[in-house]
Amino acid sequence: MVFASLWLASIGAVVGGQEKPREAPARLLSDLRSKDKSQRREAANELGMTRARGAVRALVEVLSDKDDSVREAAAFALGQISDPAATPLLIPLLVDPEPSVRASTAFALGMIANRKATDALSFATGDKDPEVRASAVFALGLMRDEAAVDELIEALDDPSFDVRYDAVWALGQIGEPDAEEALQGSLVTVDLLRIDDTQRQAFRQAVQFSLENLRTEAYARKSKEPSTGRPRRATGVVRDSRYTPPPSRPLSIHKSVRPAITDAALRARAGGSVKLRVLVGADGRAVRVYVTRRLGYGLDRRAVETALQYRYDPELEGGLPQTTWTDMEVKF
Repeated sequence: MVFASLWLASIGAVVGGQEKPREAPARLLSDLRSKDKSQRREAANELGMTRARGAVRALVEVLSDKDDSVREAAAFALGQISDPAATPLLIPLLVDPEPSVRASTAFALGMIANRKATDALSFATGDKDPEVRASAVFALGLMRDEAAVDELIEALDDPSFDVRYDAVWALGQIGEPDAEEALQGSLVTVDLLRIDDTQRQAFRQAVQFSLENLRTEAYARKSKEPSTGRPRRATGVVRDSRYTPPPSRPLSIHKSVRPAITDAALRARAGGSVKLRVLVGADGRAVRVYVTRRLGYGLDRRAVETALQYRYDPELEGGLPQTTWTDMEVKF
């Protein structure tokens, strides 16, 4: 059974969604050059979790490490730091011999969201390993690549549940109304898969979420069309607010979703928590998500998807909604 255990800790309003870059600790940079592969791997992971921008060059150097677990950790870390300069150096790892490296590279490229990676990610959606395909689909959705809609619709029939789930999520992120029929059809075809009941429930919820996004996008496009008549102010806004002090409130979750456990986690009977750092916009939608504690087995990706599906009541200060960083924990 999988469920989400969540806690929110408001970090405070930000300007432009930017945080001050962290310096890379000298100890960790030194550990990246250690003869011990586990020490190199843990150093890469920690640099990624702290998003130490000063570590980009050192992490790039270990992308060619002889140990695949170190290469995987370095790729993942570069995705958390999200420096676009790392994009051309990550793309070659999409053909790394080790599937876990290819999967984390696709995830990282999605987090960086540099459009120069879309063709390579499109190629990766045809990878022989389902975890790589799922990560590539996730990345294209995270980048809201409208050119990927056709291949994402095709992924709704993938033999892997994870790929199908991520395709549903990705189509919801892109919000292309033409995908509605395919999403409706996926509710039928998913019943042909032998999957856990909690996965099936989560899949159906993800489809519903994506359909709502598609319809919202269609409405938004229609509302942009020229209208007749003069604009009118909302009745009562000034009168009702004139004599009451403007409200303040902390960030909270308005609508949650059930996270879907991955096939890899089910096979390994893996569980635990993924910790995230989430930037929630003034409109109540997550803008950016970073992983601050990894779990593996594809659950890091699934936790990011979950946070991006949530709807939040943004923090209010003096009656004005704020853009706020918050910490979140998703438990599987």
